[in-house]
Amino acid sequence: MGQYSSIQACFAGAREGSSQVVYLILTILAIAVIIYIVGMYIRKNIYRDVDKLEEKKNGIMSRPIPEEIAKVKQLQMAGETEEKFEIWRNNWDEIIGQIMPDVEETLFDIEEYTNKYQIKKSKELVHSTNERLETIDSQLDIMVDEIEQLVTSEQKNRAEIGELRETYSTLSNNLLKKRGSFNEAIQMLDEKMGQVKQGLASFDEATKEGSYLQARQELIQLRDILQDVEMQAELIPKLMVQIRTTIPGDIKNLENGIADMKEKGYQLDPLVLEPKLTDMKKETEDILVELQHLNTEQSEERITAIQDQIERIYDTLDDEVQSKKKTLEELPNLKHQLDVTGKELHKLLQELTHVQQSYRLPKEDVDSQEYLSKQMAEMNKQLHVIVDVTENEKQTFTSIYEMVKEWEARLKELSEHIKQSSGKLFELREEELKSKETISRLRAIMLEGKRVVRKSNIPGLPARALEQLELGDHKIKEAVELLNQAPLEMNQVTDKVEQAISVIESNDELIAETIKSAELAERVIQYSNRYRNRSEETRSLLIQAERLFRHYEYDEAIECAVRAVEPFEKGVVERVSEHVSA
Repeated sequence: MGQYSSIQACFAGAREGSSQVVYLILTILAIAVIIYIVGMYIRKNIYRDVDKLEEKKNGIMSRPIPEEIAKVKQLQMAGETEEKFEIWRNNWDEIIGQIMPDVEETLFDIEEYTNKYQIKKSKELVHSTNERLETIDSQLDIMVDEIEQLVTSEQKNRAEIGELRETYSTLSNNLLKKRGSFNEAIQMLDEKMGQVKQGLASFDEATKEGSYLQARQELIQLRDILQDVEMQAELIPKLMVQIRTTIPGDIKNLENGIADMKEKGYQLDPLVLEPKLTDMKKETEDILVELQHLNTEQSEERITAIQDQIERIYDTLDDEVQSKKKTLEELPNLKHQLDVTGKELHKLLQELTHVQQSYRLPKEDVDSQEYLSKQMAEMNKQLHVIVDVTENEKQTFTSIYEMVKEWEARLKELSEHIKQSSGKLFELREEELKSKETISRLRAIMLEGKRVVRKSNIPGLPARALEQLELGDHKIKEAVELLNQAPLEMNQVTDKVEQAISVIESNDELIAETIKSAELAERVIQYSNRYRNRSEETRSLLIQAERLFRHYEYDEAIECAVRAVEPFEKGVVERVSEHVSA
């Protein structure tokens, strides 16, 4: 039995060892398959990259570079053109004869390395070959652009040089015919035309030597110079006329005008006009130097500045003349305005003296008398100053007229102040009259209230109502006493009248409410008596309500009667009120 168990254990161990071997073999096979699949995928991608490189290489070789280079043969094959032609042709020959075969060989190497699974080496060659082809393609783009630029330059030069020569010829003739109008500037113009002549010769020489790009640059420079000269030839004669004739004439006219105005009594020294004219003369000399150097833009700006300054001086002189005219026209009216305002002030001061006998004025109103009198004296003094400087011509009329306008504004302000003060005095009388009328109206309201109370036949008024009536009489009495004082303190009178109005108007409402409450209380008690014998408490409460009614406590009487009948009937007050209204 023991032997049989040992044999079974041996067989079990053998089977277990066999299973581990099979598992190992399967694992190795799986890894091999995975490596094979990954390798095939990578190789496939590299082959695809090689196809793309082959396509890019064929694209470069199929570019029409020979046709582009052939365009250069139509030009003058000399100098720069011949040199560039040889460079371009040699570069293309090198690309076709050497570089592209080398690229082809590299592509074969990539495929061979890939077949041998030398993946890293294959990828490095793919990358370097792609960069090499990209560089060649970019170089060919530059070559085509340079060929196009060269050919286009020749075409543009040929198309434009005729017009340029014609412009040069026409401009030379114009400068020759109008030499006198350019004055000192003609020398610089001749130098520029000499540069153009020399530049045309350089252009012809460069074209003859096949240096079309150099000739193009020369032509562009010549065109710019001719444009400048053409513009300067048009502007300089006009600017010369302005700087030699027009502006000096304007300055001279200003000098004569200033001298003439001074003889007529105008004070122009404060305006500092002569130094400005001297500066302008110096400026014209500097501008003339600028024009000699053909600086037309700066000269034109400076001439415009002088003209603007001349215009401003003319405006200043015209303002001076107009200011004198206006000042002399308005001066008599100023005296009239001052007289009118003085009469207004005199009338106000008389009114103030009279009003102060009857009214106590606020301190600021009393102080305003002195202020207005001082202002009037100051205005009179300023007018004498204006008259003096005008008659004796002591300063510019522009400044005098500004004094006149300022004086008129201040006089207008003073007149408005006087009118406001007069208005306040009138308001005082109006307030006094209004207060008296209000007191009379309040007395009438008080009498009417008492008449209504008597007519209503109510037993009497509650104590608080009587107190309010007495307070109304007291407020009216206080207001009347203040009105009878001399001088009046209108602020206090107005305050007391307002207090009286408030009290008496509330009294009028209180009387009406009291009469209404008394009538309602009487009817509620009468209505409630039908329940008088229902209980001792009811009878006691109704007796109390009657007592309160006789003591004029009408609201309390209503409340007491309602409590008496509330156990037997709800809403007594509403029912009685509806019956009264009906």
